[in-house]
Amino acid sequence: MPKEVQMTFRVELDLRDNFADAAKQDHLPAAQVLREFMRTYVNQSRERAANDAISPAEKRRRERAVAFARGSVNLEGLTPSSAAELAAQRFIDGMSPLSEFTQMKPIEQNHDR
Repeated sequence: MPKEVQMTFRVELDLRDNFADAAKQDHLPAAQVLREFMRTYVNQSRERAANDAISPAEKRRRERAVAFARGSVNLEGLTPSSAAELAAQRFIDGMSPLSEFTQMKPIEQNHDR
């Protein structure tokens, strides 16, 4: 495992105190919360970079693939869950790979059939 490094930065006193209090209320060390914020930021940055890398033609291809998948699901009398729809949009936008999209299982029964 790589060695850990220390990071020092300036922050307003009241912000530091409020942050420390909030972390304490959640029973978490402030450093752990900051590391998680950093990981989230890095992941979001990578997602933005991936989104910038997807071509308009690729986005159209993904939209057609998702529309086909929705049609197949609807023919079975099912409706994609909101989580599945979110995963589909993330795939279309280039924010997630096909493997993540195809692993989504949650569906809801159509009640109008």
